[in-house]
Amino acid sequence: MEQRLQQLLNELYEIKCDQVKAVTNEMFACRNEKECYFVRVTNYKTAEEQQAEVDWTVWLYEQGLAAPKVIFSKRDLSIETITYKHKTVRMVVYQAALGRHVQKSEWTGPLFERLGKEIGKIHVMSQAYSGNKTAIKDWHVNDEYNWTKHIPKEEKAVRATIAEIFREVEELPKTKETYGLAHGDVWLENVVVDKTNLTLIDYQDCEKHFYLFDLIVPVYSAMEYSFDGKGSIVEYVHEITKAIFRGYASQCTLPPAHIDHVLLMFRLKEVADYMLMHIYGSDVPTEEEERLFNLYRLKIEQNQIRTIVTEELIVELKALFKEEKGVEPSS
Repeated sequence: MEQRLQQLLNELYEIKCDQVKAVTNEMFACRNEKECYFVRVTNYKTAEEQQAEVDWTVWLYEQGLAAPKVIFSKRDLSIETITYKHKTVRMVVYQAALGRHVQKSEWTGPLFERLGKEIGKIHVMSQAYSGNKTAIKDWHVNDEYNWTKHIPKEEKAVRATIAEIFREVEELPKTKETYGLAHGDVWLENVVVDKTNLTLIDYQDCEKHFYLFDLIVPVYSAMEYSFDGKGSIVEYVHEITKAIFRGYASQCTLPPAHIDHVLLMFRLKEVADYMLMHIYGSDVPTEEEERLFNLYRLKIEQNQIRTIVTEELIVELKALFKEEKGVEPSS
C-alpha cells in the first residue's frame, strides 16, 4: 500500500518521494534526498470542514506563525482526492517542521513560556482571519464531546459530573478576547522545537473554543506524561502554568475575570480524555484499561484536580494580565 501512495505522491506533487513509511493508519512519512514530508490520508471530516482547516493552517504559516507548511499539488490544490485502499479519501502533504519532539525532562518553565507566546500570536492574529470560519465547528458540536453517547449509562455519578461541567462551560460568555479559532489539541506530542523555531502540528482537531483551553491542554499533558515524579507535582504544575500564561500575556490579553475558569478548563480536558478512552478503548477492556477507567472515574467524581489548581495559582495568573477592558461579542 505504501508503494501505491508513493506512486500517487509522485504523480500529483513535485516533491518526488523515494520512500514512504506508515506512521499511523492515517499518517505517513515520506522522504527524498533533501526533505522529509508527512502525508495525511483520511476522511475524518467533510470536504468543506477539512478545506477550512487546511486553509487556516496555510494562512497561519503565511503569517509566520507556528504552523506547518502545506505542500500544494501540481494542480495548485492543498487537498487532493485519491483512491486508496479501495476507497475515495483526501490527501494533504506537509513539509516536516524544523526541530524535534523534545524529551519529557525538557518541558519546564522556559519552554512553556515559548509555547505560550506562539499560542498567543495565533489567537490574536486569527481574530483578523477572513477565511471560512463557519465550517470550523464549535468545540461542543464535535462527536468526541458527545458524552451522552460515549459514557456508559451505568456511570451515573460521572455522567452527572460531566453534565455539570459542560453546562458551566457552555454558559461562559464568549467574547473576542476569550473565544475563537483554536488549535484544540496542543498536547506535547503536537509541538516540534528547535533553538529558534516552535511549531504546532496536527491542526486536524482545530475548532472554535475558549482560548484558555489551548493553554490548559499542554499543561495537562505535562502533568499526565512529563512529570518525572521528583519533587512536588503541585509546584511543577504551578511553574509551567505560570510560564505558559506569562508567554501568552506577552502577546495578547485575557479579561482577569475569565481566569477564574482555569480550573473548569482543566476539568473539561480531564473528562474529554476520559471520553476518548471510551471511544478508542478495547471492546472488552484489558486489566490495565479498567485500572485507568477506575482512576479517571475517581478523579472526575472527586474533583481531585482542585488540589493542584489552587486559588493561589489563579491569583498569580490574574496578575499577569492588565485590568479588564471593554470587549466585543465574538462572532
